[in-house]
Amino acid sequence: MIKFASLIVFCLMLASPGTLSQTAPKIYTIDSSKSSFWVFAGKAGLFSALAHDHEIGIKTFNGKVIVDDIAKAAGSIEMEVESSSLAVLDQNVSDADRAKIRDSMHNEVLESTKYKKISFKSAGMSDVKAAGNNAYTLTLNGDLTLHGVTKRIAVPVSLTITPQQLRASGKYVLRQTDFGIKPYSAGGGTVKVKNDVTVNFDIVAR
Repeated sequence: MIKFASLIVFCLMLASPGTLSQTAPKIYTIDSSKSSFWVFAGKAGLFSALAHDHEIGIKTFNGKVIVDDIAKAAGSIEMEVESSSLAVLDQNVSDADRAKIRDSMHNEVLESTKYKKISFKSAGMSDVKAAGNNAYTLTLNGDLTLHGVTKRIAVPVSLTITPQQLRASGKYVLRQTDFGIKPYSAGGGTVKVKNDVTVNFDIVAR
């Protein structure tokens, strides 16, 4: 009788939520040294042929990804960027012009001293589809806070996930004026940066 009662208790423990048999969500930490994060800003204006497209690298960022069940759209991500870490990657410009572009970006466009952080916090996933072994495509929905303004955005993501590593890549278009940012312009608007910029990412988390 004692053995039978012990067997019942053991079975109840296995079925009970919160026991070690339950699969816990897995937490991945973003590895910025293995990740790439950059912005493409195209030229516009009457004399745009004399101007340059710009590539802006995002150097300092951190965050975590919590994976519960991707197939059931269960998971989340939080990420934070240091505004001052954005750097000009343009190749065909002089050092002097690079410094001017950087100063304009931080002082006039992003106002990095005032708005020190850029952050993203997911609110859910949608359109999750299997795309091969440990691979998925999905839309990541969440709140982006930039230049003191928070907006809900939808980001298409290609995701590969293993027990040791998560890799998320994709790109999305961000409209600067949606976040109260005035796109850079010079020469009375004859040379300027387009309002829509493309954010590219290849994020590795472990």
